[in-house]
Parts: sequence; C-alpha cells; structure tokens
Amino acid sequence: MTLSFRLLPLLCISVVSTLYAQTTIKGRVLTAGHAPLAGATVALLHLPDSTQVVQQQSGADGSYQLHINRNGSYTLQVRALGFAEYHSPYLDLSAAQQRYMEDVYLDDEATEIAAVSVSGQQPAIRQYVDKLVVNVENSVLAEGNNMLELLEKTPGIVSDGKGNFSIQGRAGANVRIDGRETYLTGAQLSNLLRGLQAADVAKLELMSNPSAREDAAGTAGIINIVTKRNKRNGFGGDAFVRGSQTRRSQGTVGGSIHYKVSGLNIYANGSVGREYSEDSTRIERQFFNGGQLQTTQRQKETKELSPGKFHSLRTGASYEFQDGGVLDASFHWLRGRFISSALIAMETSTSSGSITQFASTQNNFDEQFNNLNFNINYVNKYAGEDHFLKINFDYAPHSNDYNNRFRTDINDLPSSNIRTSARANVQELTNTTYAGRLDYSKPFSEQAKLEMGWKATYFFIDNDVLNDTLRGDDWQRDANTSNQFQYTQHIQAAYLLYSGKIKRFEYQAGLRGEYTFIKANQLTLDDISRQRYFDLFPNGFLLYNMNDNHSIRGSFSSRIERPGDHDINAFRIYEDAFTYSEGNPELKPERSYISEIGHAYKNSLISTLSMSYGYDVINWIARAGSNPGENLTRPVNIGNYKNYSASVMYNHRISSWWSANHYANAFHNRYRGEIEDIVLDSEGSSWSANSRHTLELRWGLRTEISGYYNSGVTTGAMRTDERYGLDLAAEKKLINDRAMLKLAVTGLIRNGNPRYTSTYGDLVVRNSAYPDNRKVMLSLSYLFGD
Repeated sequence: MTLSFRLLPLLCISVVSTLYAQTTIKGRVLTAGHAPLAGATVALLHLPDSTQVVQQQSGADGSYQLHINRNGSYTLQVRALGFAEYHSPYLDLSAAQQRYMEDVYLDDEATEIAAVSVSGQQPAIRQYVDKLVVNVENSVLAEGNNMLELLEKTPGIVSDGKGNFSIQGRAGANVRIDGRETYLTGAQLSNLLRGLQAADVAKLELMSNPSAREDAAGTAGIINIVTKRNKRNGFGGDAFVRGSQTRRSQGTVGGSIHYKVSGLNIYANGSVGREYSEDSTRIERQFFNGGQLQTTQRQKETKELSPGKFHSLRTGASYEFQDGGVLDASFHWLRGRFISSALIAMETSTSSGSITQFASTQNNFDEQFNNLNFNINYVNKYAGEDHFLKINFDYAPHSNDYNNRFRTDINDLPSSNIRTSARANVQELTNTTYAGRLDYSKPFSEQAKLEMGWKATYFFIDNDVLNDTLRGDDWQRDANTSNQFQYTQHIQAAYLLYSGKIKRFEYQAGLRGEYTFIKANQLTLDDISRQRYFDLFPNGFLLYNMNDNHSIRGSFSSRIERPGDHDINAFRIYEDAFTYSEGNPELKPERSYISEIGHAYKNSLISTLSMSYGYDVINWIARAGSNPGENLTRPVNIGNYKNYSASVMYNHRISSWWSANHYANAFHNRYRGEIEDIVLDSEGSSWSANSRHTLELRWGLRTEISGYYNSGVTTGAMRTDERYGLDLAAEKKLINDRAMLKLAVTGLIRNGNPRYTSTYGDLVVRNSAYPDNRKVMLSLSYLFGD
C-alpha cells in the first residue's frame, strides 16, 4: 500500500472534520415582488468592528451560502445596486451550526426620499472604529421634527439652539451635509437646519476623532448629516402631508419622484412648509463695580414668528458604467423666510431695589436666506472595492438678507423723561464656495491599503451692513456702525492614510497638511488684513480584537477652528438700544488635540474614555458695553481648556418585538485664561443620558418612545442648566403597505424653561427661555408606482 493511499483516509477525515466544524449560513435575496435577486452582495460582518469575514454574490435563484469557522457575533449585510442596504439583527454563531435565514426582501425594506416603508432593522446607534452612527430613517420620532430639533435630542450632542454644537461636552463641532461643508455658523446655520426636515435624513455620523481624509476644521469633531437617496427600481414616488400644533400651527406638504432603470437613476423631491410659533425669554443682568452690585436689569421678551416659510428641492441623477464607474450630479435648493416681531419690556433698578428706568422695545424682523448646492462627482472603480479614484466638485452660493427695525421708548425716573431710540439694520450677505477634491485608494494586499487625496477650497463672503438711526422724523445713516466687509478664505489640503491588519490588530495612521490664506477687507475703514499659515494634523487609530466578543480601540487626532467672518467683523449688530454684538479682528485660530480609548462587547455594549486639550479657544463672551446699562457680546481667545469624558452605549433586544438602545455620557470641562486683564477660571461637571425604545406591535403598528436628560454644560464663561424631555410616536401602514399614518408627540414631558448663567468681569447674565417646543404632529404619506 502506497503512502498516499494510506494518507487518503486521514485526509478524508480531516476534510470532513473541517466541514463539520464550519458554520453555514443559507438564505435567499428577493425583490419586493418576490422575484429572485441575482448578483446581490451578501457579506457577514464581525461585530463590534464590522469587519468583513466572508462575502458571496447571490445566485440566479437569489440564494447564497456562507461558511465560517469562527465563533462570535455577526450581522448579515446585503447590498445590491438600486436597493437599500440591509443589516440583519445580531447573529450569535457557534461552530458546527447551520442557520437558515429568513428571505431578505430588499425592495420592500428600502427607503427612498420621504418614503413610506422602513429599512432593515439595524441598531439605532452603532459604534465604528472612527465614528458613532445614529440611524434616523428607522426612527418614527424623526417625523415632524426639523434638523435643528433632531440634533438637540441626538445622543452625544449638546446644542445651544443657536447653531452651535458640542460632542461629548467639547464645543466647536463642524456640521456637514452629505460630507460637504456648509460654511455657515451661528444663526445662519441654525436657519438652514430649521429648513431641513429630519424625515429627509438617513443617518447622522458623529466623528469625535475624524481621520486624515476629513477636513481638520471643527475642534470637537464632525457631525455629518447623511440625506436619503433613491434606491428603488422603476418609476414611482410618494406624496406626503404633515401638520403639527404647538402654541401655534405648522404644516408641510411635499413628495418625490424617481426613475431607475439599468445604470440610470434620476430622482427629485420637494417640500413646502410654513410655521407659526410663540416663545418668551426672561433675562436678568447684574452690573458690578469693584465687586459691588450697582444696577440690575430685568427683561422680559415675547417673540412671535408669523410666519416662517421653507421651500426645499433636491434633485439628482447618476449613471453606472459597464466598468463599474459611477457619475453622479445633484442639486439642492433650500429657501426660507422668517417674519417675526418681539416686544421687550425692561426695568433697571439700583442695588437697593429702587427702579430708575423703564424701557419698552418693539422689534420687527424680516430675515431671508437662499441656499444652493451643486455637486458633481465621478468614481472610477478598479479591481476590488478598495481600489478607486474619486473626483468631486462643489459649487455652493448662499445669501442672507436682513431687514430689522426696533424702536425703544425709555422712561427715566423719577423725572419721567421719555426719550426714544430707534434703529434700522439692513444686511445683504452673500457667500460663495468652490471646492474640488481627489481621493485615491490602493490596496497592497487583503491586509493593507494606502489612501491619499487633495482638496482645494475657495470661500468668499461679501457682507454689507447698513445701520440707520431715527433723528426726529428722519432716518439717518450711522457711519460709525455701518460697514461693508469682505472675507476670503482659501485652503489647500493633502493627506496620506495607511491602514492594515496584523493578526488581531487593525491600525490606521494618517497625516493631513493644510495651507490657509485669509484676507479680511473692511472696505468702509480701508483696512485689509491677511493671514497665511500651514498646519500638520496627524491622527491614528488602533483596534485590538481580544477575542470573538471583545475588542479595544484607541485613537488620536489634532483639529483646528478658524475664525469665521462673523467672528472677525468688528462692526456692530444691534438687537435693541441696550444689546449689541460685534466681531474681533484680532482672533487667532483655535487648536485642539483629542485622544480616545474604548472597549466593545459585540456591538451591544460600547464604552469610551476621552481627553482633549485646546488653546486659543474662541468663545463669545457677554460683557458690559461702552455706555452704562449696555451689554456687548464679543468673541475672544479665552485661553485653554481641558475636557475629560466617559460614555457608555448599550444596544439590546428585550424581546422579539421590543428593542432598545441607551446612551450615557459624563464629562468635565475646565477653562483657564486671561481676557483683557480679567482672569477666567471656569469649570464644571455634566452628564447626559438618552434612552430609545422601539416596539413592533400587532396589526402593523410600530411605536417609539425616547427620553433624554442633560444636567447642564460649562462652556467658557457660561453654564447652562438641565434640560430633559420625553417623546412618543406611532406609525401604522395602510392600503397594502403603500400608505403610512404617523402620530408623534414631542415634549410630552419637558422642562419648559432651559436656563443659562454667564459670568464675566463686571457683568452676570441669567437667561431663562420658554420655547415653543411641545408639539403634536400628524402625517400621512402614500407611495405610488413601482
């Protein structure tokens, strides 16, 4: 008997043993019409890091069969051109197991722009090595909220309601839409987000430690809003109407159409909305001198929005070539107008409580914005998913027009001498952005790849501010506060990123270089200032898979926050006779360094510890104005700060019909510095929690309950008080699942007066707001066509 013949039985036993030890996953991929879907990519992703273990193309009958020989927790990912990506619930797999999966109906579960149906049941929150992803398109509660309201309730984000956001307590988050900069801050960004409906959003990506391929702007990281795109084949669309009631009423109507055949995909959606609201604010300002209280101002403001109007249109087309390349073009137009009025009543008293002055201000606001974004990009795919070249170009013109007037009647006591101060503020602001970038990715093996890229951004602002004062019966130009201001920012950036795997280790190392040129031109003063500087931004990620269930990750990055045009424009913007703001042309860029370490158990329990350090921190500070009783808000570099943060996320399925996710974050902020000979020494601890529950009930009824709590945050000289709320929503499919009826109540339980206290120098400000944020919403949508 030959040696080979003797070894044959042993070889057969070895093969059989190997096959027996394997776990086999079988199933089918079908369309909504129950037709087999051939060529779909079916992959098994290991949790918590979502690394791909094995993948296969579905056969002509839609079937697939995957084999693994490693125990652990997995999720099944199914992708196909023209269909929404699907993720299965968690799969706990052991050796020598056969698992027959339920049929996957991609088209039934796909989600298009404002679509009726719900996508595959992914966890509401997922942690990846470099970002936290919050699934929005599956959320019933997203319906009826605008994007600003949604961000205020998102785990890990703190919003001041004025377009400024923090991640894990760190101020200075950069907000993007579909990966592209908005180049808007403060009130401009707030207005844009109010006009963007949460129902148009697929997911939120929170990058607290972004990689080198991302822009370095944003000292707290990046919030990327990913909007929905059409995924359905054939011709079809949807129509919807939604209405809500707060103290006043709001309503939105809209719809979408799509046509997708072969490699061509054309889509468009639009909406028109109108809202009315009423809110009020109470402010107390205490003016000191040498530590002794001198005067106190108590102010009550009631504001009425009547109305706010929004118009949105998004359209695009893409074509996939035979070689796998994709050409895509899109256009997004968002327009809004806010017509509002406010009545401010203020009394001024001495330290003993004697009233010395009454003031009554009538404000009228007419603010309009027009935001356009044109994008074209091409992806050339080579062999393999990770070998590609991307070319992208953006053109984004934006305009704001303000026409605001106020009249203040001042009654000085005890003489009862009444005097009037009136101002008109007219602003014409335009900003235009051109951006182009190249990204190239080249794998060297299955374990390593190199990414490199280049980006150029040109940003120009023209801000023309005209302030008039009332002299008798005539309006006269105020030359001291009127100004035309132009701001240019040009950034050239390049990056290198290398990632790979060594046994249980996965790593990524990157370096980004950015050259910045800034030109600020005060045309009225004939004053031009220029800045040029170059910065390097290193970052790195490391992941260690301890075993099939546990992993540890670490990361480091450096970030920058450049002063914007509003930050450095020195001319004043008045709110009333006593309150105004102005920029600071002497501002320097703020820089920060962020490090994180985390642990994951499957994708169920995720914990993160982080520390960040920043210097030349840019912060708007309220201080006493140039005249008695006036208060001024102005940005300054306040020194340095430290942030220590710990967070825990827990995803779990309580039963087959009840899933939940929870998020808790505790952090401590500390600010140290000296501003104009005034020492700033401010610190405070905070914690926040979010809990969201989804219940799949009988008769196609789906409900969602979400609660949130924030203990308050210390930012610079300001400390906010606690905020909390409880929201409830339900949805029901109708008419063969083509129609969807939704009912949502936001602010079912809430604190109606979020507050903050600001202490700086000789001024202490206490602000209590009573926003119009308790809402009942009802919506109906209908899906037509293929």
